[in-house]
Amino acid sequence: MRITSNNLDDTIQLNQQIHHETQNHLKYMHRFLAKYEIHSPEKLGLQILKDNYLIQIPIPNLDWGGAIRELPNGRKVPVINTAQPRLYQYFIYWHEIYHLTEDFSNSHDISAEFDLIERKADYFASQMLISKDLYKYFLDIKHPDFVCRVAICMDTFKVPYKAILIQLYESAIEYENKKLQEQIKLNFDTPFDVQSWIDIFRKLSLDENLVKPSYIVDFGLLKYEVVSIETSDDRVFIETKEFIDALEKKYLLVKGKLESGEL
Repeated sequence: MRITSNNLDDTIQLNQQIHHETQNHLKYMHRFLAKYEIHSPEKLGLQILKDNYLIQIPIPNLDWGGAIRELPNGRKVPVINTAQPRLYQYFIYWHEIYHLTEDFSNSHDISAEFDLIERKADYFASQMLISKDLYKYFLDIKHPDFVCRVAICMDTFKVPYKAILIQLYESAIEYENKKLQEQIKLNFDTPFDVQSWIDIFRKLSLDENLVKPSYIVDFGLLKYEVVSIETSDDRVFIETKEFIDALEKKYLLVKGKLESGEL
């Protein structure tokens, strides 16, 4: 479900319904994360995905951020679209980590609850990346322009525009800040392309790389395991190697075309 100003209130109500379940999952994750000595949320998310055979490839479809895919050998791996701006990639890290770590064994009908599952994953990602101090932090920013203040929050918390607005809107309701609620709804559907964000970040002396794609092509542990075995007669291994080699060749070509502006 695409979130707009028209269904923003419904989204917040849904967040409230899944809040307790999400908090329980967050508690589990904090125990799980104790073995990692990485304090940057985006780098921590990346390492967890790499440990689970992450594939990073640029896909020229900005509506597609990532997914869990099954390889010919049956292994389920996360895939991240590196044609997305880095802020979106960071958010998708934790969205996919939710899918990797959530136990759906008690769900009675997963297909009927697809939107709910995706909302849970998005809400979990927001909770992992955005501090509870966002509301006060935003109000303390001394800048007259609303979008610029949001951009500063994007730079600080390393999350996309709408993720900031949804979290702010939830806090604005909690603190009965009607003016902020109106501002958020007024700006929620404003379209920004990559160049627009680059211009805004540059004007504010923020890290403009955050709003640029990375175009990384990386098969991580999968590629390492394939090249570490010199020869094998195993059919599954051969099929997996051919699959990875073909994908890498394809997306290196895509990377070149994206960087040159052909796509």
